[in-house]
Amino acid sequence: MKTISISAAVLAVIATPATAKDKDPVFVESAAVKDKPAVTLNPAKAYVLMRSEAQTPLYLMKVPTAEDQAAYDKMRADALAKAQEKYRKKLASYERDLAAAKAARTSTATLGDRPVEPTEANFLFTPFNQLAAVAIGPVNRFAKTGVSTYLHEMTPGTYRVYGFLGLMGNAMMGSCFCMGSVQFDAAPGVITDLGLVSKDEPTKAPSGDSSYPTPLTSNRLFVAPGADMPIDPRLASQRLVRAKFRPSGKLPNYFGLTITRIPEMPGVLRYERDRIVDLTQGQ
Repeated sequence: MKTISISAAVLAVIATPATAKDKDPVFVESAAVKDKPAVTLNPAKAYVLMRSEAQTPLYLMKVPTAEDQAAYDKMRADALAKAQEKYRKKLASYERDLAAAKAARTSTATLGDRPVEPTEANFLFTPFNQLAAVAIGPVNRFAKTGVSTYLHEMTPGTYRVYGFLGLMGNAMMGSCFCMGSVQFDAAPGVITDLGLVSKDEPTKAPSGDSSYPTPLTSNRLFVAPGADMPIDPRLASQRLVRAKFRPSGKLPNYFGLTITRIPEMPGVLRYERDRIVDLTQGQ
């Protein structure tokens, strides 16, 4: 069964008063590829492969295309127009009740606060990133021998690694790479190999660098697997390419998680205090 964009369970824990409805545009469709003897891939879809020495949840967010952004802007504008219409009705009702209370010289305390007009500046709406997310793992593994292997089908596009987090019960658990991360392209008809996530190892803050976020674990991420880790034979006939990671900017901490940043990656990025240094220029 496919999951369309972010799940309803996740949306339920997002503290925003306006969210996407069923009739609104779908920015991402995704589904785990099941562990079956034979695998058939859809040439119109993109696929992401990740291997991990432990069961690992990975959270991706699609970077909007121009078409995505235009559709999202319209969706938000429509929601704002509806909110303003409701506001006008509430205001009219409030003013009628207020006038009646004053005429009767009764208390106005029961009327509550005067309705606040929703505007472009104060209207809260679920950000695009949360409507175009892909949750991979820690369950629904494609293979379990040696390491945990995840193969996920998704809408083609550019995806940002938001962090190692997943839905646990009614809350998101894990940490976000909100202070710095990477992104990659996932093309249709191609399996994009993210490499191997090694077992957790301590990550230490650089000496004297007070800008470094809370140290976490997992400092060997997306390592190219060695010759001792061959590709699953069920995928031997498929086109598989190594992910070309690029630095990605900072993102808000949508879920109130521990904030960190992806460790420095040779040839991809390093940090100067809290500034991301792009090492892919000229490649």
